[in-house]
Amino acid sequence: MLEVQAPFSADRKEFEAILKFGQNPRLAQIILDGNLIIRYTSPAALSLFTDYYRIQSKPFFNVFRQPLGTAELRILIMSLKSPERGFSWSGTLVHKNPNMRTLLTRTVINPFFAANRSILGYLVHFEDVTDKYNTRLRTTFSSILEAAKLKDNDTGKHNERVSYYSKRIAEYLHGKQLYPQIDPDFIDNIEFLSMMHDVGKIGTPDYILQKPGKLTELEWDIMREHTINGTFILSSYPNPMAKEIALSHHEWWNGGGYPFRLEGDMIPLSARIVTVADVYDALRMKRTYKLEYTHEEAIDRILAASGTQFDPSIVRVLSEIHESFNEIWNSFRDSDASEPYNADIPLDYDV
Repeated sequence: MLEVQAPFSADRKEFEAILKFGQNPRLAQIILDGNLIIRYTSPAALSLFTDYYRIQSKPFFNVFRQPLGTAELRILIMSLKSPERGFSWSGTLVHKNPNMRTLLTRTVINPFFAANRSILGYLVHFEDVTDKYNTRLRTTFSSILEAAKLKDNDTGKHNERVSYYSKRIAEYLHGKQLYPQIDPDFIDNIEFLSMMHDVGKIGTPDYILQKPGKLTELEWDIMREHTINGTFILSSYPNPMAKEIALSHHEWWNGGGYPFRLEGDMIPLSARIVTVADVYDALRMKRTYKLEYTHEEAIDRILAASGTQFDPSIVRVLSEIHESFNEIWNSFRDSDASEPYNADIPLDYDV
């Protein structure tokens, strides 16, 4: 039996019985005494939180203080003291660690009562809902992406490859610790959200997207609106990275891009990464208006535009990991890819 430390506001033997009866090693559970001190933590809970907290016999809020803001903490405490609320609380806690993906738990706190109806303690149950939440969220937006691909079916597996390239760059930058904002969440998000970079083309007229020849200046103006359209479409996505990428993946490092002619660090890092990934794949692709470049030609063109179109630090990364880009291209290339051809086309064009 676990050692129970005095003092308790309720009967010691009753609480000892709860500790013995209430333990379920397969469920992520914590048992608190009447003073909200952690008295038991199940193996499943220890495993769930091993990278986030050191769970000891301390006040619950000392260990789990990070997921709760001041307002949320006040509501929780009031709920545990409220007969109208059943002395209970439920909600979603967000657990963060710079070296781990954010963990979301559906958390329920229910009371134990003594024979005299005083509160002996509380059972805290955690359910990991991280994947469930992300899957539901991404399924919704993936449907929008599929609709956009129907509008521009000449892109093949372009979005998927851009996702792999962007993740590879982010992983490399994370390993080098060059940007503090790049953590496992950043990598996970850019892998998915980079696929959404051109979702705004769902609002671009078909005759422009499928035009085999050069676009007129008016048609280019309409094409460039896909960055704004994409931002509106992704406005309800909870992570701002979605809008950053959609809006700014055609901005240039020297301020020569669109839609707002941002320059340098004014361009979000996520968009600067996707820009390199997007253009590399565009150069490699066969399109109605061009044949494909070789890997070497595509890399040379991007290296030549370092400091003008592209962030030099991202280009340096590309120069070090470029072979992995070629591997991704060869692994996920479209079946109708043409033979390599060095066409004289502008470096920046829509794909």
